[in-house]
Amino acid sequence: MEVEEYLSRSRLYRRLRSGPHGQFVERYAARLVEERLVRHGTWRCLNVVSGLLNWIAGRRYKLVDLDEQVVERYLRHRGGRQSIQPGDRAALKRWLSVLREEGAIAPLVLPPLTPHERIFKEFDAYLRSERGLAPRSIARHLPVIRRFLHEVCSGSAGALCKISQEDVVRYVGRHAQDWSPRTGKAMCWSLRVFLRYLHHRGLNARPLADCVPSMRR
Repeated sequence: MEVEEYLSRSRLYRRLRSGPHGQFVERYAARLVEERLVRHGTWRCLNVVSGLLNWIAGRRYKLVDLDEQVVERYLRHRGGRQSIQPGDRAALKRWLSVLREEGAIAPLVLPPLTPHERIFKEFDAYLRSERGLAPRSIARHLPVIRRFLHEVCSGSAGALCKISQEDVVRYVGRHAQDWSPRTGKAMCWSLRVFLRYLHHRGLNARPLADCVPSMRR
């Protein structure tokens, strides 16, 4: 109710709603209500969007021209005059999302995945669907796997088959004392999960999980 009450009294919101993009501002405000932002957060989001709309009008952009690159240019401009708050970029990302839902700007075009990003995406799907892990648990594995692949397998997914027992043992040996014993055990656990996945999917013929050394104090 706090956000609805603020919107009902906000001169900033009334001004934006009565402007040329009022229908999108109304949908944006509804999104803020859905996400239960606090009063100040709602004001900040509307303030940042207002600044963006004024900026594009002064640069003779049209609303349809908005995308992530234009938003970044605006944030650089804004940052030269005042501090950028932690939620400002998220506020504008939310604004672009609303515009895309309403068909006002072009859909987001994602860059092609790198070979490692494709591996992470498929590994993530495996842990969710076949291992039943929660997203929070999956997130603990990925930094370990990212570092492992960066050092041991810098090529494409096809190079996964070349990872050897010696690669795994040397990797664990290099990093065995980087962290506490508890964190080191977690590293080995993540490696075993990933290496079992490679073997299960036929991406590496060797059962490499069995050769991950145990971490002792």
